[in-house]
Amino acid sequence: MKKFLRIYIGTLAIVSVLALSVCGHAEKIHLTPDVAWARAAEAYRCCTQQAYLNAMSRLRELAKDEKPGTWCVVLDADETVISNVRFQAELQASGGDFTNEGWTDWCNRAEATLLPGAKKFCALAKELGGKVIIVTNRKAIVKDATLKNLTAIGLPYDVCLVREGPYAKDRKKVLRRDAIKKGTIATLPEGMTLPPLKILMLCGDQTHDLYKHEESFDSIKDRFAADLVIIPNPMYGDWYKSSGAYIESEKPSAAAPSEAITWKEAMGKVGENVLVEGTIVNVYVPDRGPAKLNFDKNWRDSLTVAVFGAEKFGDLRSGYLDKKVRVSGMVDKWQDSVQIKVSDPSQIQVIE
Repeated sequence: MKKFLRIYIGTLAIVSVLALSVCGHAEKIHLTPDVAWARAAEAYRCCTQQAYLNAMSRLRELAKDEKPGTWCVVLDADETVISNVRFQAELQASGGDFTNEGWTDWCNRAEATLLPGAKKFCALAKELGGKVIIVTNRKAIVKDATLKNLTAIGLPYDVCLVREGPYAKDRKKVLRRDAIKKGTIATLPEGMTLPPLKILMLCGDQTHDLYKHEESFDSIKDRFAADLVIIPNPMYGDWYKSSGAYIESEKPSAAAPSEAITWKEAMGKVGENVLVEGTIVNVYVPDRGPAKLNFDKNWRDSLTVAVFGAEKFGDLRSGYLDKKVRVSGMVDKWQDSVQIKVSDPSQIQVIE
């Protein structure tokens, strides 16, 4: 009887393992090279480690003549001290587009991981007598979760300034950097005060983390390896929104037909140049990625106009919402949606 029970239990165990293997089999998702590189490449970790080691060496020089408590280093959060590559991978695996709701859910999970070198750099700044200030474009709704995340990875810092209160629209971070210098930060934790602080170094993965919009690479290039530290981020950024992912083809594209069709007709013309006529009923401008104009409230199953370099088009809502337009371009598929990509205002004509 005991022998029978051992055989029976062993058989059940084997069947259970096989069942789990079958049920747990996951389809392999092919990640785009940018996300795959940030997720797995040794070279990416080498880049961030190198950037922070060089920054540490430079910070020792900058801080040696500064009085403790009078200066600081300012760092961005996402893709500068913490990595959100898991969020980007999950997004691609789900086949979905970036949404504010999805980003909020991810931030609330507080699962972003520490980037190589960041912790040691921040610890050195504090050891040398400086303050460590995180200036992030995350919004107030995820502030508590962000602080939880930074604590969980053990990052030494003094204060984290999100986009809240008077800084809710401070996407370029100019207001918060000025407030740090003047000692007038309006969103410090209760009971905390900071004097005017000299910013010795700025670290970030986007140019607006480091210098003002009206400045350019040519005007500040000598500051790199001096007081500016850039961390590589191939996954997203202003460079992509400004149509950096597209170039003009040397091969002439087929001209759009002169006769307009409806968006419903265009849904069946993937790969063709078309002229679509219809009324824009929804305008969506995300923090990242192309803006979207929709011909139907059911945007998931209708034609989307994906607007790259939206700043060239002016105010999209006042310019196109509830207006009849003609859009020229090639019909394409992005994941499960059908869309027309536009990057020049001449591709959208308001007719009513």
